[in-house]
Amino acid sequence: MSATLQLHEMSALDTGEDKTGGTIRFKDADNATVDEHNPLVVPLTGASYSFTKKLRVKMTETPNTNVANINWYSDGANSFGTDVGITAKNIGVTWGENYKTQQSGGSDLFGYTSAAPLSGCGTDTGPWVPADNGNYIGDLIELQMAVASTAQNGALSAETLTLTYDEI
Repeated sequence: MSATLQLHEMSALDTGEDKTGGTIRFKDADNATVDEHNPLVVPLTGASYSFTKKLRVKMTETPNTNVANINWYSDGANSFGTDVGITAKNIGVTWGENYKTQQSGGSDLFGYTSAAPLSGCGTDTGPWVPADNGNYIGDLIELQMAVASTAQNGALSAETLTLTYDEI
């Protein structure tokens, strides 16, 4: 049988909401709710930052042997425009509260592609085996949206974040 892995948005310590095939909304609120409340607004000067979003993989069906090599990537093209961006980084397995000040040490999410993905197993390296079923595996990935004062007003189109892994 093949493993089943879910993508969870982590909004509190050790609790996540399954967002596999779903939507993660960047906004001015620290929750995983996808709604029109608490939108990010274009600031008069400088930049406005969303609350960070932390993502982690949860194993919900066991692999035959193991799962390894978790990676995350975008299509490499930012359709939000030059004045709206997302930074991303691997923060290991140590939980920290979500925050809305500028993320330190992140890189442009759209620089991570299938040819050069963001590793999701820098601290929790795997491989993960059937005994890991029901647990979070790999590292937390932290994302944050920034909106510059020169950005256009209005709703943004969706972007896709891809999760890949190897399974034996």
